Amino acid sequence: MSASLTARIFEPRRGRRQVDQRAWSCLERCRRKLRLDQTPLPIPIEEWIEGPLGIRFGYADLSHLGNDVLGATYIEEREILIDERVLAHEGRCRFTCAHELGHMTLHAKVRSEFHETEELGPGSSSLHERQADRFAAAFLMPLPLLEREILRVFKQHRMDKARCTIELMKTTPESEWLWRRRLLPVITRRFDVSLSAAINRCSDIQPRITEPHRLLPDDLGERLLRPAGREAELDSIQIVEGVPKRQDLFNVAAAEGSK
Repeated sequence: MSASLTARIFEPRRGRRQVDQRAWSCLERCRRKLRLDQTPLPIPIEEWIEGPLGIRFGYADLSHLGNDVLGATYIEEREILIDERVLAHEGRCRFTCAHELGHMTLHAKVRSEFHETEELGPGSSSLHERQADRFAAAFLMPLPLLEREILRVFKQHRMDKARCTIELMKTTPESEWLWRRRLLPVITRRFDVSLSAAINRCSDIQPRITEPHRLLPDDLGERLLRPAGREAELDSIQIVEGVPKRQDLFNVAAAEGSK
């Protein structure tokens, strides 16, 4: 029985829902088998592959498969191996584990063996590799829990969730400030994922509105992968009446005069 993927404010973008649903069902199967009331964060990917999912898992030297191979999935043997080199990069390691689990879950009828190279990511040319990437992101950052963390940030900083959600979909300095200074640090820490994985995941979901758009626009996502080039401008942004606004000298003087 598959568990229903429920989130109040966000949903997967068109064409992504089936993979999101499969990842969530896999997570819920693990949680129920372990008799947990809640899904823990960060998702214990390695332990759950071996434990409730019953897949053989380990780290090995995979150089015999190719110098750039980071992971291997053997469908019939129900085994996942990760190259020892990725152990030094925790975020990449966790994503590679989840990517291999994606192949095991989604592609058992496609072929019996998969080898992953360093070219993981949204630019992968193969449909099956893109699907495994999306599964990995949805497994490590499940939509209901991602939504919960975003709403917690809004509440913690006394932000208007509706107006700030709309702002997130723009490419303004205020949107960049929200992502850089508020949301992405929390998402990467709570889910134990890399910055690029968090950005790609947020680009793959959208608010439940009449004309939905990506929660994180592509152009802004590319900018967020680079160091901020306008720190002074970002430093001038503050939360005013529940939304981020740039504060110049005129605005500050006006605000103080109204007190």
